[in-house]
Amino acid sequence: SVFYYSRQNDCLRKELPELWHRLQFPESLQWAEQAFGTGPPDAVNLWIGDERATSSMHKDHYENLFFVASGEKIFTLCPPADAPFLYERRVPQAKFECKGCGWSVWSDIDHDGKPAMVNWITADVTRRHDTSYTKAFPLLEHAHFVDVRVQAGELLYLPALWYHRVTQSCETVGVNYWYDMRFESPAWCYFHFLQQLRPPTDEDD
Repeated sequence: SVFYYSRQNDCLRKELPELWHRLQFPESLQWAEQAFGTGPPDAVNLWIGDERATSSMHKDHYENLFFVASGEKIFTLCPPADAPFLYERRVPQAKFECKGCGWSVWSDIDHDGKPAMVNWITADVTRRHDTSYTKAFPLLEHAHFVDVRVQAGELLYLPALWYHRVTQSCETVGVNYWYDMRFESPAWCYFHFLQQLRPPTDEDD
C-alpha cells in the first residue's frame, strides 16, 4: 500500500487545528486576496507523501498557492488551452476499498441507480514521448507540457483550470491555499468553448 495524506477539505484548519496554530501559517495571504478578488481561501490543506504517490492529470476550479515545507514536489502542467489535446472523457466513477490484505475497486452509483460518471484524462501524459503509445493518443504532441520542481521553502502559483499531474521526488510535506476562482470571468467561458473542440468518442453517438 502507498500511503498519502490529502483530505482536500480544509483539513489543516478543521481536522488539525493544533498543528495549524503551532505552524503559525497565516489565515490568508492579503496579496492573494487582492489579486484574485474572491476573499479569504476556501480551504487550507496539508499534503504528505513520497515518490510512490502520484495524481492523475486533472484541473481544479481554484486559484492554488502551493508551499513546499520539506522535500520536493514535481508538477507537470498544461494550460487550459490544451483541453482539446488531453483526451478528457466521461468514465465510470469508482473508489478503492481496503479489505484485509487486499484492495478492491467498487463502482459508485448515482441517485438514479445508474453508474456515476466523472471527467477523467484517459491518456497517460508520462508516456507522451513514447511513440508506440502516442499512436493511440496522437493529439498529445500538440499539448504544451511544462515540468516544474518546487523545492522546500518555495511557493508555486497554479492558476485555476490549469491541468496538472503531481508527484514527489522524496518524502514531502506541503501546504496549499485554495482561493475560489471567478466564474464570471471570460476565461471560464473560453475554457468551456475549448472543451467542446475535443474529438468525438463512442459516448457521443
